[in-house]
Amino acid sequence: MRSVLGSSETTAVPETRREPDDGLRLEGLTVRYGGTTALSAVDLRVPRGEVLAVLGPSGCGKTTLLRSVAGLERPSAGRVAFDGLELSGVPVHRRGFGMVFQDGQLFRHRDVAGNVDFALRMRSVGRRERRDTVSRLLELVGLVGYQDRRVTELSGGQAQRVALARALAAEPRLLLLDEPLSGLDRRLRERLAVDLARLLDLNRMTGVLVTHDHDEAFTLADRTAVLVAGRIEQLDTPWRLWHRPATEEVARFLGCGTVLSGHADGETIRCELGTVPRPSDCPSGTVRIGLRATGLRAAPAEDGTPDGQRRAVVRERVHRHDHVRVTVTVPDAPWLDSLEAVTSLDDVPHVDEEVTLTLDPSGTALITDT
Repeated sequence: MRSVLGSSETTAVPETRREPDDGLRLEGLTVRYGGTTALSAVDLRVPRGEVLAVLGPSGCGKTTLLRSVAGLERPSAGRVAFDGLELSGVPVHRRGFGMVFQDGQLFRHRDVAGNVDFALRMRSVGRRERRDTVSRLLELVGLVGYQDRRVTELSGGQAQRVALARALAAEPRLLLLDEPLSGLDRRLRERLAVDLARLLDLNRMTGVLVTHDHDEAFTLADRTAVLVAGRIEQLDTPWRLWHRPATEEVARFLGCGTVLSGHADGETIRCELGTVPRPSDCPSGTVRIGLRATGLRAAPAEDGTPDGQRRAVVRERVHRHDHVRVTVTVPDAPWLDSLEAVTSLDDVPHVDEEVTLTLDPSGTALITDT
């Protein structure tokens, strides 16, 4: 792992020389609270230098997984290992892991420099080196000149940057992030996600991030595990998760409000709402298509219905910053109830107005468990 203190020296094992147990490994990790199973036989591996996002809805077991890795939660069964060493008997402070919580958990009685300096004191770093290191880390997280600022005077985004600098000061071999951006407004969250991704890549960090935010996971992670009801439903790259969800449950969690049966033949997939191009990895025959709101375009109906389109009636509409989202019903196909579609701001249909629907392939996903 490259030092977060700015050294160009690297101690990471090159990709070609990785040992089988290099990095974090979870095997059969299970956590129960009485009769409730929070995690059920979770198997995961995070090689050195990789960032894994654990994505899932509230209550699915994400934070329990992270706390189990940190040593804050005792597993009911299974094991947690790092670089081949089983960690069940290793206390939290000896695991060499850093953790950033969603509320930062800064020391309110210390200023910004004091918060970052605390981790260096714990490592018995000398005074002069601590001062230089604090300055470098604050520059790294974009807080030059904030050394003497009281943490009670910081914005939410600034506080999270300090928490990250404090975690990096410990030079952790594994960085654990528990929804670190969830308390921020969307614009700030998006900016900090990009900054954090840059820092993780720059320092070749090994990390585990838990979040319920798709964009955050896809921005920060090399791979993403979707956790549902304590079980890993799919572990894949962001692209494959988005375009090839393994199950209908994963597809719906990732925004596919409608799932349709279709038939793949030749170069197209045909379903009740029209056709989309057939991907090269799509098998022929019956398939299932997940449809996000952006996968269905609505436009005011004109005389006649062009090929590949379907007539519908607008029941609700909601204005977004760059489009209008509408809920529609299809009179001649009542089983297609409450479909979501989008329309441009230039030609917004009214409630109870007829529209024509057209499939947009960029908003569809091919569910791969068929």
